[in-house]
Amino acid sequence: MTDTDRLDQAATVPLDDAIAAPSGDPQPMPTKPPQPPQPSAGSFYREAWRRVPRDFGYMALTAVLLCTLYAVFPTAVFGGGFHDLFNPFVLLMFFIALFVARWLGQFERLRISWADPRPIRPVDWTPRWQQNWWTRTGSAVANPHYWLYLLHAAVVYPLTALVTVGAGALLVVGFFGPVFAGFTALRWGWQINDWLLRNSMDQSWAWILGALACALSMAASVVLFPLWSRGSVLAHYWIDFGLLGGFRAEVLERRVAGLQASRAGAVTAEGQALRQIERDLHDGPQQRLVRLRMDLSAAERAFDKDPDKAKQLIGEASEHAKDALDELRALSRGFAPPILLDRGLVAALEALVARTPIPVGLEVRLPDGLELASEIQRNVYFTVSELLTNTTKHAGASTAGVYLGLVVDASSVWYLTVSVTDDGVGGASVQEGHGIEGLMGRMRALDGELTVSSPEGGPTEATARIPLGALNGVPVAS
Repeated sequence: MTDTDRLDQAATVPLDDAIAAPSGDPQPMPTKPPQPPQPSAGSFYREAWRRVPRDFGYMALTAVLLCTLYAVFPTAVFGGGFHDLFNPFVLLMFFIALFVARWLGQFERLRISWADPRPIRPVDWTPRWQQNWWTRTGSAVANPHYWLYLLHAAVVYPLTALVTVGAGALLVVGFFGPVFAGFTALRWGWQINDWLLRNSMDQSWAWILGALACALSMAASVVLFPLWSRGSVLAHYWIDFGLLGGFRAEVLERRVAGLQASRAGAVTAEGQALRQIERDLHDGPQQRLVRLRMDLSAAERAFDKDPDKAKQLIGEASEHAKDALDELRALSRGFAPPILLDRGLVAALEALVARTPIPVGLEVRLPDGLELASEIQRNVYFTVSELLTNTTKHAGASTAGVYLGLVVDASSVWYLTVSVTDDGVGGASVQEGHGIEGLMGRMRALDGELTVSSPEGGPTEATARIPLGALNGVPVAS
């Protein structure tokens, strides 16, 4: 079940049923994260049968491409041999082949994502030389990804497809060969019997052994078919992952650049927030406290001469004290609420969805003993709070759902995932200086990300992912 399915389900259940129990008292911080569950042989085989339609569809198209496009492309690239490598026309065709291979690789990434949803690292196609169009185009020869894509399209993919499609062809022959043999035996049975008699063979045993061999061949083909389809897709996926994916160093470079930008933005945002708090305190509670002090001083002077006036001034001072307290409470809502500090993130989210004017389903799937840094808890809480506020004010939604759980990617990196969905009108977009952009900045400061899907007409889904190692948040082994 995907995050979206879980949230859609959560958004339709009653609030009392949807709110999960708190995760319990904090446990000592564990030393290692949970490991992804290892599938058993039986579960793998059942999963292979379940995925047969997608896997077979992928391999059927692979067979078509192998017999057409990928049969022509290697010949076009290497057909002239290496003795013509310095021919200007051959060099031009070789250069064009780099861009054709890039297109083929991107098409293959799209196909494999349909058959196997595990992500492949994005590729940095930024031109190395930026002076003009000619240098940007020519910089393809300096980008190693172009050469890896060419290797994939011209050599590795055709060979891999030849092996995997050939294995599938053997299974097809193993299933339909006995069928053809059966029709042949029905038509030419008397000649087969005559041949057996001439060679002094027992006809009954020959027919029994032949039927048994045909049955075993057909049964083996059926049993092995899902293993072939799943294994072939996995072989293509890992080859695509190695040759068509970005380098880990590129991912780290982008992450470092993003962290530098986000932390610079965080410093700026912190300064702006402090100045805003200073203005709010100066214009609100500070002015009321000054007036409160003045009223109390005036009441003190009038206490002996005009008790009624002093009583009136004390009443006004009491009102100013009440107003100052209300304003301080309003300002404190921008900081961590006491329930978050005392009982943790889950309890704070339960209280938050209970206060929301529309029904909100809350689904929490966190392991017992999970410890998260206070910064992560605070940012997740305020992210959910602002998203629910936007849902209430702008989305026109009747129900919403909040999901909090863990996911693991292909590199076995665990992420804390929080999603907020609603059935509103949609159309939410990221605009400079608006709330969603600020929430994205919150996530970037934690080395995470926030994605928003909000087509016109809805529904809207906002999903935040934070690496579980950020700020020393670590789950216990499950």
